[in-house]
Amino acid sequence: MTAFIFHTALQVFMALSSFGKILTVLDLFSVSRPIINVDVISEELGLSKPTSYRYLKELVSAELLQRLSGTSGDYTLGSKIAVLDYISRKTDPLVQISIPFMQSITERTELCCLLTHLNHDSCIDLHHELYKDISLLSYGRGCPRPVYVGSSPKVMLSYLPKQQILDYYQRFSTQLAEVGFADSEDDFLQQMKKIKKQGYYFSNGELDPQVAGLSVPVKFSSKEPPLTLTLLASKNRFEFLDLNKLILILQENARLIEQKFQSLAEQPEK
Repeated sequence: MTAFIFHTALQVFMALSSFGKILTVLDLFSVSRPIINVDVISEELGLSKPTSYRYLKELVSAELLQRLSGTSGDYTLGSKIAVLDYISRKTDPLVQISIPFMQSITERTELCCLLTHLNHDSCIDLHHELYKDISLLSYGRGCPRPVYVGSSPKVMLSYLPKQQILDYYQRFSTQLAEVGFADSEDDFLQQMKKIKKQGYYFSNGELDPQVAGLSVPVKFSSKEPPLTLTLLASKNRFEFLDLNKLILILQENARLIEQKFQSLAEQPEK
């Protein structure tokens, strides 16, 4: 009996391991590379061509990839990706809770508002509200952007444990020095402490020379870094705005989002 359980568990582990490897194919796609082929998979993932073809077959079967007709073997993302993104946008509780508050922020400030998540070595906007269709977004929902520039990543990184903060510095020390944010580990740690203590960060032309951003944390878990609420405007526009008032508006709405999420989490399951 024990041998049977071990064998079954091993089969499950191997299946999950193989599934994880198959999904790494999706990481090869980007805005600059929307199409891949078996040669790209073999070369970049270090796989044999038979294995690469098997992975492609599995992903096409799951509608996560589709083969481009009229090509010798080019593949692009499949329709299931769009379906999953739609489901995520419509059902993600943090996004759904945040939207009314973000709309209120946009109406009160007449500025664009973003909700952003830290995803390993990049930041990803989960939702944005635009003021009168005025878009200053150089990225957008789901598009990874660097963690070493802009207001939102600075705020999220400041809430990480010290060792993780240092890990980020070691990976991006060159870029952080180039943008004039930190020249040493101690400098970076002091900046992180300052940002966490003050509860916001104002970025002036870091990500885009003409755009400024103001971010505050949205703390929904003690085990994960916060999300951020960010106000985005041209640098010139921010010169005529009361920064302290904007900080209070963001922090007030961040607290309301946190409270709403906490009350939802405490509801008994039906």
